[in-house]
Amino acid sequence: MTPRPLRILQVVSSSATSGAEHHTVVLSRMLAHHGHSVEVVCPPIPWMLDALAQSGIPTHAMDMKVAMGLRGQSEMLKIVRKGRFDLIHAHLSRATYLGYVAGTLCRVPVVSTVHVETREPIYKHLAHGRNRLVAVSNYIHGVLKGRGVRANAIDVVYNGTDFADVQVESNLAVHREFDIPESRHLVGLVGRVAPEKGHHIALQALPRVLDQEPETQLFFVGRTDGDFHEQLRDEAARLGVEDHVTFTGNRDDVPRLFDAMAFSILPSVMESFGLAVIECMARGRPVVASNVGALAELVVHEKTGLLVEQTPEAFGTAMRFLLENPEAREQMGRNARMVIQEKFTVAQMVERLEAVYYKVFGEDR
Repeated sequence: MTPRPLRILQVVSSSATSGAEHHTVVLSRMLAHHGHSVEVVCPPIPWMLDALAQSGIPTHAMDMKVAMGLRGQSEMLKIVRKGRFDLIHAHLSRATYLGYVAGTLCRVPVVSTVHVETREPIYKHLAHGRNRLVAVSNYIHGVLKGRGVRANAIDVVYNGTDFADVQVESNLAVHREFDIPESRHLVGLVGRVAPEKGHHIALQALPRVLDQEPETQLFFVGRTDGDFHEQLRDEAARLGVEDHVTFTGNRDDVPRLFDAMAFSILPSVMESFGLAVIECMARGRPVVASNVGALAELVVHEKTGLLVEQTPEAFGTAMRFLLENPEAREQMGRNARMVIQEKFTVAQMVERLEAVYYKVFGEDR
């Protein structure tokens, strides 16, 4: 029996250009492609509104800074009542508060994806009746359970990537674009330039790498938060490695940049999932990552990359190993791409989320 199509309202509350927002756009497009009727409530972010409009998905722009007030709640109620939705799917805490109130008053079940580690009490309140939580990793599942959320109300659905399907140009063009000698191996760190992502660990590891592998270039890809990138530039100058560090800023051609890299690193303090990890693996590149949070669920040590302590010494050693052993590096990259095809595609993510939706109604997918 073919499952019935659903009327779904996706709600996301962050105004950043990061994982949850892109996740919502991709998910909404795929759900519409599968025959569901989808609408989206989101902040007035031009790129997001344009992307959804191009796919023919109705949107409701809402200022999320005031959305928690009576005006925002009233607006949300009007959207839910008019849309006669079967289900609300919320992403991030503020969206979950909005969805929970509107869903409760309109008797519409709510699914909330927990993208990050959080102490917000809304998730414990939400996990009753037909409502469900989606954890993006087993790590987040454990965090929620440890904070009193009913385990049988939580489903784990890994994020997916379509990066394996993207066609790109020759990777040497990236060296030329950023005026980097073509002889240099690019070691990328993809993600917003912020202290918790561990850029300072990468910088401190670099002199240890350059001692043995002088043709190495750190390649920082992502938007900058505050003045942290200036602190990093000062640190690179103090260490005498400024000529071996490149900041690209925010980019919309990340698959192309991954293809130019020998491998990527993620020396994060903590990761609830690690989208940049699976995106890199999808391009056939291994990853050196901190052994924290959900990263051990994504990187198989010595098979698809290396899991190490979050120290300059550990990252320096791991980076040198991959630079000095190209055959091992390339084999890990091939393994990584296979793992993505097995577990982390967008199609698999959407299929598993649909199964969660139908579970809400006691139906099989």
